Amino acid sequence: MGDVVKHIPKDDLCPFCKKKESTLLCDMPVNTVITHARGSGFKSYTMTCDKKICTECTTRVNGFDFCPDCVKRIKITPKGVKE
Repeated sequence: MGDVVKHIPKDDLCPFCKKKESTLLCDMPVNTVITHARGSGFKSYTMTCDKKICTECTTRVNGFDFCPDCVKRIKITPKGVKE
């Protein structure tokens, strides 16, 4: 019998390699949102990049997945400088 071909919808393809299914989201922190509700105090939430990536295109560090765009940004950012 022939091989089974899996159809991957265009929206689920990895935007970097355009070959594999995106099953992960980039975990790079990009912003912090602070909210306040009377009686509850302040709460802080970290927003992440959340670009879709496949297992081949991700760079995994300590359980966190980073997309190629964020890896490039990390490499060109001077050490000790916070953007």
